[in-house]
Amino acid sequence: TTVCILAYHCVADLGFIDPRHHDWNVPPAVFERQLVALMACADIVPLTELRGRCQSSTGEGRPAVAITFDDGYANFHSQVLPLLRRYQVPATVFVVTSLIGSEGPPPFDSWSVKHGRSLDPEAWRLMNWAELKECAASGLVTIGGHSHQHLKATNLSPNELAREASLSRQILMSELGDVRCYAYPYGSSRLGYVPDEYVSAVAEAGYDIAVTFDLGRVTAETDPLRMPRVEAHGVDGESIIQAKVLGTLA
Repeated sequence: TTVCILAYHCVADLGFIDPRHHDWNVPPAVFERQLVALMACADIVPLTELRGRCQSSTGEGRPAVAITFDDGYANFHSQVLPLLRRYQVPATVFVVTSLIGSEGPPPFDSWSVKHGRSLDPEAWRLMNWAELKECAASGLVTIGGHSHQHLKATNLSPNELAREASLSRQILMSELGDVRCYAYPYGSSRLGYVPDEYVSAVAEAGYDIAVTFDLGRVTAETDPLRMPRVEAHGVDGESIIQAKVLGTLA
């Protein structure tokens, strides 16, 4: 049996597309339609329960999917959280601890850097602590680490990788309590962003679940610190998002 982790970033009303920069955005109305389509074909479960669901499954019953969001944009709080509450489904959001509550567009997001000043800040702003705590208090949202500074692992020493992982967890735990999940910035093993030293550092920091941006599905044998995901796009209609989760997309 295999299960799916979906990866999102932004859920905002933008009104335009810049093909020169990947905007990672799914419009709110599209996200709601995707959510309803997912509920029709699968059980949406917390990321922390996904591998257990995979290991205990006999291949019968409904498939499982976990929904994740990288970077911690404020539109997760304003657009996604109300939908999670309406439909009573869980999600995980991974945040960059050095940028929580920052005033400007996140420096790692070239689309936001280029367009942020001409848009409603909700399109590019990252969540502050009050918003994160409201998400956590909902009982539907798991907060995870997404490093301290969102740096590329290829540019960091083992000691710097260890700091990125450990500092992120220390800061999150000081404000939110126990934090067990992590998402590697950029996340591609093929491009060198998930080296063995980083995986070891994440484990040493106390995280026991970590997701990559490697394309794939989770099995009972999947390394819990190298879990693959499937990206959700704003152009994905209901049948496409269902096919991604069910593993039937040709």
